[in-house]
Amino acid sequence: MNSTDEKAPGNEARLDRRNLLKLGLAGTAAALTSALPATAQAREDGIGVVKHDEFPMKISPDYKRFSEADTSFNRFTRAGKSFHRKPKPEENRPGYTSYDWALKVASKEIHNALINLTPAYQGTLPKVFKPAAFNPDFRFKDSAMAHAVIKRAARHFGADLVGITRHDPRWDYTHVREGKKYHKTEDVMGFVPKTVIVLGYEVDYETMRTAPSPLGDASQIDGYSRMSKTALQMVSFLSKLGFHAIGPGNGYGLTIPYAIAAGLGENSRMGLLVNHKYGPRLRLGKIYTDLELDEYYDKPTTFGVESFCKNCMHCADNCPSKSIPHDKEPSMGPPDDGQDWGFSNPGIRKWYVNCDTCLQYWSDSNTSCSSCVTTCPYNKPYFWHHRLIDKVNTILPGPLHKFMADMDLLHGYGQTFNTSAPAVFWDAKGREYDGFGG
Repeated sequence: MNSTDEKAPGNEARLDRRNLLKLGLAGTAAALTSALPATAQAREDGIGVVKHDEFPMKISPDYKRFSEADTSFNRFTRAGKSFHRKPKPEENRPGYTSYDWALKVASKEIHNALINLTPAYQGTLPKVFKPAAFNPDFRFKDSAMAHAVIKRAARHFGADLVGITRHDPRWDYTHVREGKKYHKTEDVMGFVPKTVIVLGYEVDYETMRTAPSPLGDASQIDGYSRMSKTALQMVSFLSKLGFHAIGPGNGYGLTIPYAIAAGLGENSRMGLLVNHKYGPRLRLGKIYTDLELDEYYDKPTTFGVESFCKNCMHCADNCPSKSIPHDKEPSMGPPDDGQDWGFSNPGIRKWYVNCDTCLQYWSDSNTSCSSCVTTCPYNKPYFWHHRLIDKVNTILPGPLHKFMADMDLLHGYGQTFNTSAPAVFWDAKGREYDGFGG
């Protein structure tokens, strides 16, 4: 059962006092904003949603690509550290039992099987599929048709979100790891990509309510297996239409900038992509191909996340490792505090998260943490009253964002590790598995 089903245990849709208050607040906010001056930017596809012709984040002229060797995960393992240790079940601790751990480990089996197809250290499927067209004379009628076919195929293969953008070398690593050595990305790729297809996978809301815990990790890790499956099928699909394709998941380049360019969301204080529908509850992957779509690419889209993050500090306040900054404004580089910020990829206007201390907490807790995701006000089940609040937030002036974020806590959201959530996740009440209804 989908966790966002309004019949799911603990998620009953009802117009109780809490929901009525939410609607009242939304109405009040809408009334307040109706008197505000109209924004100079045109709005498309919904209240406060703006499409951009250029990448929507400021980039320094001195910005430089960096190597996969400098990513926090690679730095961590090079230092002899491990961010995931052997499972240690605790049968009386919710979210940490043997079956919680079993769910977590089993969730990654498909990913593990596919990543082991090559000796590459990181990447879902770092293997180039060469053109093997059924019909060598096949050509898409036009770019619009190619755009539609690619998206429908990706959805068929399991992606929840699909965005298509131009290949941008700025977001590719200078070097990637193959075996024990690093090689130039262009040499490993073996072809010149023209297009990047970015895929998004929803992380289950019920499971995420248990984070940080092994159970909370399970749905996130399952996203990598889903990503691996879709990548294999998509690169095969593109190959059979006569194109080169490679589906490295998080490998070969920075996925979040590509996702932003493909219109799938905005960057956030916690350094994760926030999507209009799923918030930060996403796993992202990408596919490189030499299929070209002329001008028929998706555009970057913003809907007020940066403005909201300036006034909401939930992720920073609830980060157990204090890795997320409290600075109100984003900056072009990390703080000059004497630490080694080699993982930070400076030169982009953003909030700089300390990934070293973040991963150290992963190692210490033996979880993938995700406290920032669970406490984020954009992390909600897809109920209509939550979407109404989100739409109102896109046009609220900054000071009211803090008020709306505080209301999120008041209404019982934004908790890290909801102690009752593991029992709700495993409870059979309200679920059906035989097709005859609840």
